[in-house]
Amino acid sequence: MESLLLQNELIQQCLVLLAAITVAQVAPLPKRWQPFNGFRMLAIELASKVNHSNRPVSQQMTAGILATLLLVTPITLIASFLLEFAAFPWFFDFIVLYCCISDYQFTHQAKRIQIALEQNNNQQAKELLAPWVSQSTQRLSSIGLCKTTIEKTLTSPIYGSISSIVFFTVGGASTVIAVHLLKQLELSWPPYQKKYINFASFISQFNRVLFFVPQWIWHCSLAIQFGQLGLKSMWVSDTQSQGLNNDYRTLHLGATLLKVELGGPQQFLSTSTTQTLAYKQDPASDANVEKVTLAKVIAGPLPQYQHIQLAIKASQNGKFFFLSLVILLPLLWAALQTL
Repeated sequence: MESLLLQNELIQQCLVLLAAITVAQVAPLPKRWQPFNGFRMLAIELASKVNHSNRPVSQQMTAGILATLLLVTPITLIASFLLEFAAFPWFFDFIVLYCCISDYQFTHQAKRIQIALEQNNNQQAKELLAPWVSQSTQRLSSIGLCKTTIEKTLTSPIYGSISSIVFFTVGGASTVIAVHLLKQLELSWPPYQKKYINFASFISQFNRVLFFVPQWIWHCSLAIQFGQLGLKSMWVSDTQSQGLNNDYRTLHLGATLLKVELGGPQQFLSTSTTQTLAYKQDPASDANVEKVTLAKVIAGPLPQYQHIQLAIKASQNGKFFFLSLVILLPLLWAALQTL
């Protein structure tokens, strides 16, 4: 009897995962309607109040840790309470997974950006890309837009589908929420931006460990498409270049597989403007721009808009490979148990 109940619960979780992934892939929640937008605005506002770069490093790091706990803990506890006492927990599991996976469904947007770049409409490409990245897109050239789009395409599945599945299997929907909030903090406080170097050091290092397994799984899903070359490219010998960029290994692998140049400097607005949900940036307010130097991965020529399609294809194939294993293996195991 207990074995039968376990099988039914396993099958139900697989069906919830499959439904959430399918709906998020076909009809993702628009970025403007994402509930995590409000959380990121709150994180940025809190950082502006408690992050003081003129204070000692230890105080900045302590402020970052306390801010992380203050933002993540209450929301996670409330979500856990609601999920525990919900009449239909599978429905809330579906909603949580759908929102978390949709927040990283960048493929559709990448296709629109590619079309805009193909038509030499750089301004439209900048507006399409702006909601999805922390950096400013207003001064990006067509090459910069191609780079950023490819990088986002290759890294999004780690924190969307892969992480949601891994952490849902480990701890349920409440764990998925907590992990997703931690990643949102890293995006809100870029650890390589000067004012966040000390404040966000804890969340950066913690997320590097937290997402190690999802990142490794994604690297395998990408590398297996390219045979031995891909498997060799998974290992980065120059760990010094990684620095504070947690996505450097993925960019290194992607650049090697696609044989293009990725990485390089990023620009951030340093003006103290009020945060809104509008993603169209005013070039006139872009007077003060902070340029952050990040390591480049030079594995070929500078990318063009045609390389975006190659990145999309590699990303889709990688997700299909991993999701097929995730869905089929538990179902096969349950079927064997009934024999």
